[in-house]
Amino acid sequence: MFIKSFRLHNLLFGLAAAVLAAAIVGNLAVIGVRAFGGSRPPGEETEETMEETSGAEEKVVYLSFDDGPSAVTAEILDVLKEEEVPATFFVIGATTERGLGLYRRILEEGHALGIHSYSHRYSEIYASADAYAADFQRLADHLEETAGVRPTIFRFPGGSNNQHASKAVLKEIKARMKKAGNVWFDWNAIAKDDKAKAAPAQEMFDNVVKTAGDKGRILILMHDDALRTTAPECIRMLIDHYRQLGYRFEKLTAETEQICFG
Repeated sequence: MFIKSFRLHNLLFGLAAAVLAAAIVGNLAVIGVRAFGGSRPPGEETEETMEETSGAEEKVVYLSFDDGPSAVTAEILDVLKEEEVPATFFVIGATTERGLGLYRRILEEGHALGIHSYSHRYSEIYASADAYAADFQRLADHLEETAGVRPTIFRFPGGSNNQHASKAVLKEIKARMKKAGNVWFDWNAIAKDDKAKAAPAQEMFDNVVKTAGDKGRILILMHDDALRTTAPECIRMLIDHYRQLGYRFEKLTAETEQICFG
């Protein structure tokens, strides 16, 4: 009886020792994997590892300017160059030497040129889809000839759901633009700087922050014409603000996921 009990005791002790040894080896293996940067063992998904593998929400700001080039464009470009921030300029038809030089400077400093319209005369360009296409073509040809680039990104004057064109005309314009491989962008944050006089920089900043909210991707609409003398100051404020919040700045391209009205 004593011998059988002794053997059973030894058997149980041996099994316990084996289990303990396996656990130690397993833990050492996990430690080794983590210490040397290897993959975690299959099935070991903690809350921490899920956060690491899923990635943080995208936080990007696109600064965009309509209606340039103008007497203010050079100051805007100076700020962007100093801050090393890219932006997108939706331009109109410029013929002066200064305007043509600004087209080229925008590109040389790494920004994007987009089409806004050649004439910026709403009543003319929205008279029909043909009228819009003719104006678009005119500016595309002009930029190719003077700046060496033919943009495929554009912004509708007044936005893609404006009241200056009938719904039927806008629908046809959009269909033509898509077929030609052109991509339009609206906005989801706005400075409200299109009044008859320059708005204070702080007011413009507040408007942008309020309309942007906590979106992950923010496309800001500002204007670049001779009246927007407070734009450079506001741009500095916006860059500082969104950098502190962990956003990066990018320019728009034809590959950028569209931000547009429904």
